[in-house]
Amino acid sequence: MDVLKQVFLGDFMPHGMCYMWKPGLLWLHVSSDALIFFAYTSIPFTLLYILKRRQDLVFSKVMALFVAFVLLCGFTHAIAIWNVWNGAYWFSGAVKSITALVSVATAIALYKLIPALDAIPTVHDLQHQIALRKNKEQELTSQQTLLQRYSDELVRSNQELDHFAYVASHDLKSPLRGIRQLVNFIKEDLEDANIELPDNVQQHMKQVDTRINRMNKLLDDLLAYSRADNIEGDIEKVDCNHLTQELFELVNSKPNLKLTLNEPLPMVTTLKTPLTTVFRNLFDNAIKHHDKEHGVIDVKAEEQDNYYLFTVSDDGPGVAPDYHEKILALFKTLKPRDQVEGSGMGLAMIKKIVGRFGGSITIESDVGKGMSFSFQWPKESIIRQQHALKVTQM
Repeated sequence: MDVLKQVFLGDFMPHGMCYMWKPGLLWLHVSSDALIFFAYTSIPFTLLYILKRRQDLVFSKVMALFVAFVLLCGFTHAIAIWNVWNGAYWFSGAVKSITALVSVATAIALYKLIPALDAIPTVHDLQHQIALRKNKEQELTSQQTLLQRYSDELVRSNQELDHFAYVASHDLKSPLRGIRQLVNFIKEDLEDANIELPDNVQQHMKQVDTRINRMNKLLDDLLAYSRADNIEGDIEKVDCNHLTQELFELVNSKPNLKLTLNEPLPMVTTLKTPLTTVFRNLFDNAIKHHDKEHGVIDVKAEEQDNYYLFTVSDDGPGVAPDYHEKILALFKTLKPRDQVEGSGMGLAMIKKIVGRFGGSITIESDVGKGMSFSFQWPKESIIRQQHALKVTQM
């Protein structure tokens, strides 16, 4: 008890005696210290309230030191009021020493913050950044408007091209039919007149018929190519095992060619028509160019993150690597069309369809080592996104 009395009451002369107990001077100091005490103690509570309102602000170590510093400073003024009537200078000195330590620690911590404070943009910098951002937003808005206009024009242009391809393919077939009829009329007239044409003329007549068929095929493929990336239709489950077997039997013109499935192919939820077009053209290409009496066409599939990787391989003559890109181009064939009938659009159509869904097609081949086409086909989520986007644009 004596120790506590010595600390909190003390045997020293109170400050009031220094003021000669004059009420005006005494209460001037007391009221000032009291206001400072209440102000200092209110600051930490205000900071805590701000931190509660603003959860994005972080209560850092510097803020903790600052709160302790402010509280201790306020407490020293409260002790000053106490010492007006009491001489507890040991207690006052102890609190001041603690306040001094906390003050020095706070000052050091604030000094260490100077580099970070220098990195904080000024109000002028922020205003400049805001102005730049507004300008950029205006530019982006203008570009978005321009892109939308280009997109609308592209959609319109594609629609016009589709219409043109449809009309052209139908209108151009009409004179072809007329030419075929004229050829048949000539043949009938010659037969009626018992006129036998020389071998070279008969060969020319056969070439006319062959090239009429080729032109018809070219027009059909042109129309198909113009609609290759059309993703209209219903999304359905497709058994790739059944689909490939059915397509191979449909297009196979060489009975000694066989289809093998390395492993069971997946069941995919997709648009059936474009997938059918891809497999049909790959089978047709492999069968048409196969140069051996017996052969095998193999199909396998590998599951990826968002795609299935299908590979169609054959043991035919193969193609040199220098020509891999060429055979995927439109109207490109490696052999004269009089040797191998084809429009040169089948592989280009495959590339267009696969690219429409964000996939890729790759070729592995060399002369005498067969041909292998690998293409990515999207899983259900991508198919539905593309289909929904197409519906939105219509």
